[in-house]
Amino acid sequence: MKNLVIVSFPAKVETLDQLKELLEAALPDTRSFDGCISVRTFIEESSNTIHLIEDWETLEHQANYLSWRIETGLLDLLEPLLLGGASSLKATICGPELTDI
Repeated sequence: MKNLVIVSFPAKVETLDQLKELLEAALPDTRSFDGCISVRTFIEESSNTIHLIEDWETLEHQANYLSWRIETGLLDLLEPLLLGGASSLKATICGPELTDI
């Protein structure tokens, strides 16, 4: 991986299927966004949380992507689906792998 980013979406119990559908519709655009190498999805069933494991050419590419998603209203669509609203969405920006440790 070049630049690892982990994004976690804690769904309300009753909206997990809707969140899956929204991400299924949105992720093709993510995967084709400039600088995106890959996006893998995982569900942590014990907490109804969907995790995206993303790999980006640079963290600047990922920041540009995030700005685009905010501008195009994805957070507004996520707001009613997430436990705690859009502010509960968590992005962990790990960056490049350290190979000297």
